[in-house]
Amino acid sequence: MTARRFLLGMIILGWAFFAALAGTPAQAGEPAVLSPEPADLQLHDDLGYESLALAIDRSLRYLGLLPPEKSFTLCGEPYPVAWLAESLLVFKKLLAEHPDPSSLTAVLAQDFQLCQASGLDGHGKMLITGYYEPVCRASLTRSEAYPHPLYGRPPDLLSAGPGPDWERRNGRLVNGALVPYFTRAEIEKGSLLAGQELAWLADPLEAFILHVQGSGWLEFADGTRRRVQFAAKNGREYRSIGRLLVDRGIMSREEATMPAILNYLREHPAEQEAILHHNESFVFFRWGDDMAVGPLGSLGQPLTPGRSVALDQDHFPPGALAWLATRQPVINEAGEITGWQALGRFVLNQDSGSAITGPGRLDLFFGAGPQAEAAAGSLKHPGMLYFLVKKK
Repeated sequence: MTARRFLLGMIILGWAFFAALAGTPAQAGEPAVLSPEPADLQLHDDLGYESLALAIDRSLRYLGLLPPEKSFTLCGEPYPVAWLAESLLVFKKLLAEHPDPSSLTAVLAQDFQLCQASGLDGHGKMLITGYYEPVCRASLTRSEAYPHPLYGRPPDLLSAGPGPDWERRNGRLVNGALVPYFTRAEIEKGSLLAGQELAWLADPLEAFILHVQGSGWLEFADGTRRRVQFAAKNGREYRSIGRLLVDRGIMSREEATMPAILNYLREHPAEQEAILHHNESFVFFRWGDDMAVGPLGSLGQPLTPGRSVALDQDHFPPGALAWLATRQPVINEAGEITGWQALGRFVLNQDSGSAITGPGRLDLFFGAGPQAEAAAGSLKHPGMLYFLVKKK
């Protein structure tokens, strides 16, 4: 679910939190951490350790594929890949003893370095949102009922090459020069990618949600499903339609939740196209692994519901372990929000997203299904993130 955060649920609303913060963000590649205050933390976990061990194993697989000489900056110091992997192994061994929160906190304070992500304001505040795997009605052939194409990566889409923000510099060759690729409006209105369709969707808003989430399932008329995965993006700047609606006075920042935005678009079909085309960013897909336990994140490893988070990989070490504190909605079996409760758990940095930029954004993966959709669509809350690495 790369560049996700297309992810990355509620990413269309991240601007609202940014506007309320003051301070100067860290530059790309600059360690985005503050000094630790572990004595003030009680490192409890509101999920079972089984899912945490699974997520750790996936980070370990990613780290095991990296050159051993590669290092990442964490807590203000460079750490080689082997040290980060050893930190995860030691932590996983601690989990096997099923320690209570007080005992685990004491051990981690003694043996691990803890450091808080600085956030956009430089004081640790982050905007925490959620994302999930949507299920969209689809067909492999175009018809009146399924008129909205889902495109694979076009052959003329080129990248400027490795480097910061490389996906934002995707383009196409014109007279030997790399120029920006077509916008969302140009692609959808100009039939420029005929022949590149993977499938056809029934609902343009479902297609847009799939672009935002970065991966999902296509459900066909016979009840079968196939997974689609992020393949590439057009390199155009992500522009929030939530912010557009607020700027126009259609809804307040507090009202601009994912369900409210979708309801407005459904109730005003004449405005849908212009509002959706405000976001020039466009996502291309490929067929995913239907048998995989989860969608692939930007590290090439399956995401673990409740454990995998999307962060800006230019600011935070990929695969790293952290502890997240925020609030989460309470969802009943019908997918309805019945209240809010504290969230405190260990998470792994295993994904990224086009709207998850800078040190002040985090997107939490909730999985698939009605409950995941409800939780991801409603989560938009301040939070704190603390990274952990074994002391040298």
